[in-house]
Amino acid sequence: MYYYVYPQYYTGQQYYRADGQNDEVLEALINGMEGESQAIDFYSRLVKMAPNKVAKESVEHALSDERTHLKLFINLYKQLTGRSPSYNKPKASFDNFKEGIMIAFYDELEAYETYRDDYLLTQNQMIRDVFFQAMSDEIEHATRFGFIYQTL
Repeated sequence: MYYYVYPQYYTGQQYYRADGQNDEVLEALINGMEGESQAIDFYSRLVKMAPNKVAKESVEHALSDERTHLKLFINLYKQLTGRSPSYNKPKASFDNFKEGIMIAFYDELEAYETYRDDYLLTQNQMIRDVFFQAMSDEIEHATRFGFIYQTL
């Protein structure tokens, strides 16, 4: 089976694809920024409720990664478009640490699947690397949060 790789070319600071797939990539980046922004807010509140050192360190680790992902998405968006992104900053609610860690577990699994699909949107290695890093970190967070939930 043969796959046609769509041509892409670099002009200035923007990558253009001949097949018009840029819109899908930019939409994925905006969605990623919204998800990461929500996770940053969520984990900033969740870490304060952590019942022990292991739980606190795991949430802090995820929080640090989410901040990195947000920066990567913003920088990539700027590089592709030449402008700063505009995105919503949704908030998640939860009542206690156990509920919060379960919500976080499922959110991380969903984010993993989303970034996996986003990774497949393009053949551009620079773009793929950003989604791959986020995808890899999200499955790690889900693993950590699943473990923490089982110990509560």
